[in-house]
Amino acid sequence: MKRSAASITALLLATSASAIDICVTPNTPIPDNGTEVAIPIFFIAGAGEVIATINIELIMTHDWVGDLQIKLRSPTGTTITLLDRPGIPSAGFPGPFGCGGQDLACTFTDAATTPAESICSTTLTPVIAGPVIPTQPMDTFLAEPAAGFWQLLITDQSPYDTGTVLQACLSITTNTPCPADLTADGVLDFFDVSAFLTAFGNQDPVADFQPDGSFDFFDVSAFLAAFSAGCP
Repeated sequence: MKRSAASITALLLATSASAIDICVTPNTPIPDNGTEVAIPIFFIAGAGEVIATINIELIMTHDWVGDLQIKLRSPTGTTITLLDRPGIPSAGFPGPFGCGGQDLACTFTDAATTPAESICSTTLTPVIAGPVIPTQPMDTFLAEPAAGFWQLLITDQSPYDTGTVLQACLSITTNTPCPADLTADGVLDFFDVSAFLTAFGNQDPVADFQPDGSFDFFDVSAFLAAFSAGCP
């Protein structure tokens, strides 16, 4: 499921074992000469939900993609490089200044077959398109908490040529290794029971253990079963 937001942040509640796309459309200019642009993406997940799979789609204009360095930072501070000045260092083509192609409309995913930095054309637009392998693996984020502020970090390392970040969509599939651990401290105890009862009374989606939009005996039964099963 995909949601769009006109603002540069977005909110969405993710349920257990769910795949969510959070899209922002910032239309943010990318300044020249090394000034970093940070695009925040706010992801709300249920208690204890961790990353099972992750990718990010990026649509942006730029007159010379060889100028660009693009990174993704998780809420815990883990940072990977998605793209690092394709064509630099030069292997003869396209020259010493990196790939001179224009624009990106691609998805950085470990499931792709073509490295983003191996692509260059001076005629195709967008030059980097479709599923591409990032410079560093997206799997670096696996098992980290999904919730919180993510940041897409973009730097133009040259004093020439400009561009604009049009859209970024962060796609995360989550799972909950210990769904009854509502306090997310790795221990099942009275505080988790209390958190469940409070959430249940407030009809908070985190208490919808049988995710059907209703709060009833079946949710209580599912929580108790998960509590009794313990944490791995």
